[in-house]
Amino acid sequence: MRTIRGRVAVAGVGETTYYKHGQAPESEVKLALRAILAACEDAGLDPRQVDGFASYSNDRNDPSRLAAALGLPELRFSNMQWGGGGGGGAAAVGNAAAAVAAGYADCVVVFRALAQGQFQRFGAAPSSATAAGEHLPRRPMSSLAILSA
Repeated sequence: MRTIRGRVAVAGVGETTYYKHGQAPESEVKLALRAILAACEDAGLDPRQVDGFASYSNDRNDPSRLAAALGLPELRFSNMQWGGGGGGGAAAVGNAAAAVAAGYADCVVVFRALAQGQFQRFGAAPSSATAAGEHLPRRPMSSLAILSA
């Protein structure tokens, strides 16, 4: 029987204060880091035990940047789930569980950080018709990854 039941678990949960549009006093990456630290504390884990990240819906907080900020000795897994019709959060949890069960990582953080007002409204298309200037980082074409062996 193929199952991951009993092989993985949600060990901790963390969150930050929720703010109204445009009122978050900290950047998205700082909010993400605070939530990750809270989840590690809840789980009784040293944050340096984290060796993977999973997110969804094109989160702007790059796993390598989070890893560096947390002082992780190694980043073994990172994953971004796109699409899903609202099921991205569940898919990110599933991807993290699969990574742990397969041995790609031992401790994967599933996160989504969003501070609307610091960037354009979530889900809104950029106002310009071309990929230039401030809109370039949010265009789908700029999120391509180059993989090498």
